[in-house]
Amino acid sequence: MTVHAQVDVKLEFDQNKFLTGETSEVILRVANFTGAPLRLGERSDWLRFSVENVSGVGVARIADLEDTGAFTLKPGARATLRFDLTPLFKIDQVGRYNVSATVYTGSGEDHVITAPAEFEVMTGVVLWEREFGVLGGGAERRRYAIVQANYLKRARIFAVITNPEASVTYKVVPLGTVVSFNPPSMAMDAQNRLHVLHQYGADDFLHHRIHSDGTLAVRHTYMSRVGRPMLGVDGTGDVAVVRATRRPSTQDISLAEDSVGSGTNGVATASSKTNLLMAPTLPPTGAPKAR
Repeated sequence: MTVHAQVDVKLEFDQNKFLTGETSEVILRVANFTGAPLRLGERSDWLRFSVENVSGVGVARIADLEDTGAFTLKPGARATLRFDLTPLFKIDQVGRYNVSATVYTGSGEDHVITAPAEFEVMTGVVLWEREFGVLGGGAERRRYAIVQANYLKRARIFAVITNPEASVTYKVVPLGTVVSFNPPSMAMDAQNRLHVLHQYGADDFLHHRIHSDGTLAVRHTYMSRVGRPMLGVDGTGDVAVVRATRRPSTQDISLAEDSVGSGTNGVATASSKTNLLMAPTLPPTGAPKAR
């Protein structure tokens, strides 16, 4: 009870609705009110997540959280750490879930259990899909799909990369919001890369280029007041945005070709990594690094 009173732990979400297969990022906040430095992470299982559906049935664990390493939280300090639940648990059914965490506050058995935080896994509507062969992947074939789902009364679209049967999901790439009166446009170039153009504001459009391994290599902002922009494909198979003007934005992405993909020609397989510490706001001393 003393530990509970002196160490405050809490789970929350930036968003609590996720498309099936989307990164389900949960935020762990830890505050040290013990009056002394608090050592965390000395035992490899210092942090344990558990997930159950709203009926109280536990969800199967499919991977363990990798060791974050030990770090010290100074008196009065707070730490914010982000973790992806998707590779840890078999969260592949539509519905509502509760996640809680057990935090061991030293090398012994003192621990704190968080209150549960609720999130929802939702399905979407497939707007477009195309099966394709992976360049450099031999006979391997995959499937692009553009899926729309509603969150907080806004329509969002995702690029989903699966096997042709859609039984294995390799990547879910959030693309942002889309206006209801102008559906997105899709095209594939000569290298079987997916291009998506969608309107998200009165005159604002986003162009994405996604590779077969799920890398979002290009996200550029365009503006048009003279009609509806479109994706044009030339005789060599290159894709470009026409009838719009590029407008540089802080949300833009332009990756160099040599930094795109993993393996030969960007061919990737479903990830087996389980190190899920994501972009923490680091505690003052010896904090774990995001990997």
